[in-house]
Amino acid sequence: MRITAVLLTATCLAAVAASATACSSGSKTAAAAPTTAGANSSPGSSGVSSGSGSGQGLNACALLSITRASSLTGRHYSAAKAQVIATGQDQCTYKGTAGASDLDVIVCQPDSGVTWQTLTSVLKGTGTVTNVSGVGDRAMVGAIELDAQAGSRLVAVLGAGGTLTGDHSAAAAVAKAVIAALH
Repeated sequence: MRITAVLLTATCLAAVAASATACSSGSKTAAAAPTTAGANSSPGSSGVSSGSGSGQGLNACALLSITRASSLTGRHYSAAKAQVIATGQDQCTYKGTAGASDLDVIVCQPDSGVTWQTLTSVLKGTGTVTNVSGVGDRAMVGAIELDAQAGSRLVAVLGAGGTLTGDHSAAAAVAKAVIAALH
């Protein structure tokens, strides 16, 4: 699943460059974001920006605790690492244990340059895209991820399992939890 996160990141960076929005030159850890979160941590206001995302990183890991992520996906995660992957693009990687794949949650702010059309293009490039109801304002799932829009923010969930087999319930549950924490 690491390859799919890199694919999405590369696509998001290309979209940012194409829209003439400034982006960072590489990944950096968000200043307010811890590199790991405890197993009993819970989302809170610490590190979460409720604004438009301009000029500030969002601690994506503060939106969904390790315990909650594990519960929603049925997998165990040992740590969570928050990163700003580009301007307005904040990611949390939940490290899978015992050979389980990582879970990546990416939140794109309005200033990221990433649009719904960008995400649609990425998913269509990997195969069939299916609309998903009940997740944010609109959502879709493809072979590599589930994408959702909530207001002016976009959420991508990678590695929750099942997107290749058609069972995207875990990815949808993660997206719903992240969207709820954003409000």
